[in-house]
Amino acid sequence: MAEAEIKRHVEEAQSRWPLLGVTVIHRFGRFSPGESIVLVVATSSHREAAFAAAEFLMTISRSARRSWKKEERAGGDDGWVEARHTDAVAAKRWAAGGSTQDERKPEAAE
Repeated sequence: MAEAEIKRHVEEAQSRWPLLGVTVIHRFGRFSPGESIVLVVATSSHREAAFAAAEFLMTISRSARRSWKKEERAGGDDGWVEARHTDAVAAKRWAAGGSTQDERKPEAAE
């Protein structure tokens, strides 16, 4: 499930920015608090596009995590992780083409 969602988000990032490459590695299994779980790398001829795409992918990943991240808690009170309100607000920024970066192709921005 997570792989399909990540692929869909990568395809969206590739359609929004002039990217040369994208890599997303999302670990799965059991983790201890503080362990690294996700790596996002985006390359482009223009750093603004690479930064925006990487931020988009991290933001979308965090807001969608409730569907594929489960916590095991002491006392057996396990449960699926809900997105934080701040994650949902950040994800809305990317809806309908929005961002903090200019998504236009470099030729159109000049």
